[in-house]
Amino acid sequence: MHRFTAQIPMSLACPEPMEAAIRHVLEGEYETGYDGTGLDILDIGANVGSFALWSSLRWPGSRVRSYEPHPGTFELLKRNTAGRADITIVNAALFPGGQTRATFHSRFAGDGESGLAAYAGDTFVEGTMVETYEVDVIDPASLPSADVVKLDIEGGEGEVLAHLDLSKTSLVLLEFQNRKNREMIRSTLAAEFDLLHDEEFPWAELLGYEGYRPDLKGDVWGRIFAVRRKLTRMCRASA
Repeated sequence: MHRFTAQIPMSLACPEPMEAAIRHVLEGEYETGYDGTGLDILDIGANVGSFALWSSLRWPGSRVRSYEPHPGTFELLKRNTAGRADITIVNAALFPGGQTRATFHSRFAGDGESGLAAYAGDTFVEGTMVETYEVDVIDPASLPSADVVKLDIEGGEGEVLAHLDLSKTSLVLLEFQNRKNREMIRSTLAAEFDLLHDEEFPWAELLGYEGYRPDLKGDVWGRIFAVRRKLTRMCRASA
């Protein structure tokens, strides 16, 4: 069997500072080599919808549930997924603890580094996030299990992952903001998942950019992709 990479033109509304990140997602940032159709996909930290659109093409016939709390970013997400019956969008954050509202910080609509105040302060100097909102919050424990879980919420990934139902999950795709968060994620996944990617990068290389906490020097950020040892509805792609 021969495998080919198709290039499909796609137009998305997004702010200029996010163009490179959006392109990276659409060009396969989350590719792992696992196939499936008719899957349930959970997109936590949907931003403007690049992962939702990419995953709906990558795994045909699937249903994507996307969560994005920022009101302005949600409007871009709504615009980019308009008319898509296979993508359900929710204007809310996910976080455990039982609260239904929480403070959310951002720099601009479409900002990929927006986050709840509960963890945004771990990355940014106070005052960097010039926009503040009160947003709806959903407890991750209330969600049904999904085949694919993508999680990118700028610092709360470990706590959210620990409260999700992963009983039917084959793939976990996430980013982490610091070493503490990374170790929490690894602990949650250890019993039933193998790590496909576990990459870390030093914060020191980014600290010249305005807004990041200088004491992040010595810490790391990165991504973890993991696959269940006993797959449910997915399979390794043929060579």
